Amino acid sequence: MKNSADIRKFNIYKIQRILWNGGEHTKQQIAIDTGLSVATCNTLLNDMEKSGEVIGNKKRIQEVGRSTITYQVNESYESILCISFELIKGKKSLKRIVLSPLGNILSYTEKFYKILDYCVIKENISEMISTYSNISQIMIGTPSVAEHGIIKHCDIEELENQKIVEEIESCFKIPVYLENDMHFKIYGYYKKEGVPNDIITIVNFPSNVLPGTASIHAGTIIKGKNKYAGMLGFLPFGINRKDEVSLKDIEIDMYLISKSIAYIIAIINPNIIVFTGDLFDEDIVEYIKNECLNTIPEEYMPEFLFIEDINTYYLEGMYQKSLDLKGIL
Repeated sequence: MKNSADIRKFNIYKIQRILWNGGEHTKQQIAIDTGLSVATCNTLLNDMEKSGEVIGNKKRIQEVGRSTITYQVNESYESILCISFELIKGKKSLKRIVLSPLGNILSYTEKFYKILDYCVIKENISEMISTYSNISQIMIGTPSVAEHGIIKHCDIEELENQKIVEEIESCFKIPVYLENDMHFKIYGYYKKEGVPNDIITIVNFPSNVLPGTASIHAGTIIKGKNKYAGMLGFLPFGINRKDEVSLKDIEIDMYLISKSIAYIIAIINPNIIVFTGDLFDEDIVEYIKNECLNTIPEEYMPEFLFIEDINTYYLEGMYQKSLDLKGIL
């Protein structure tokens, strides 16, 4: 049996699910949408208004009649800091984005570094917290395995084996969530575009770093025991990983990529494969599709899509995961 505090928290989550979708809502509308009584909604909304989480405004809903109070999320109440880093054609990039509770971008900065280590990340977080003192969550996307809050097999060598979650939480006393960048991207794509029961795979082949994939089914990302699933760079292609990231021969590249995609289709059997990364374009994706048809029966082929810029989905995935962690969506 849940105690009264648990029930109260659960009821607040119900109200938050409505309000965090945006717009203004009356108590009566919230009561209908949540299944809670008007009296319960009244009590909880009053408490949420006192804390500053929501704003209540008196409005006349129709031309005539009494005014009523409508409620909406206070976008100044808290904010979410999204940190991501990657190796782009040999350049080390760090992005820091601050989102409002409704996912609106409040700040966006990208910087490049010769050395991008923990100290650089810590300094950037400190700078953002000094500007946005209401940051309540820190989401970090990493081009690596993210296992138990530790960065492993990272494209950026100086971050290897960094216990980043433990260290940042200890320093700033703010909850931190670390996830593989491809997992954020696939989750964002699923939330924005996905059909609920489809199996979707995103394939990323950037130049000069190991490729990666991520797959999702019914909202659940297929991560594996060590959050390692989808690391295509570890497939046995018969060449070492240093040679793999520096391949220049387009015929060899296309052979290895086509072989990788055929593996994915045979093992995952997705509805859709989304291709991204600077090694792809529309023509190359069409070439890969035709190569896969040499071994995969046409009736089992997924839909092939090319998306040049996946960053919108990356950010959406970070935002949606932050809501999941709060229990809101």
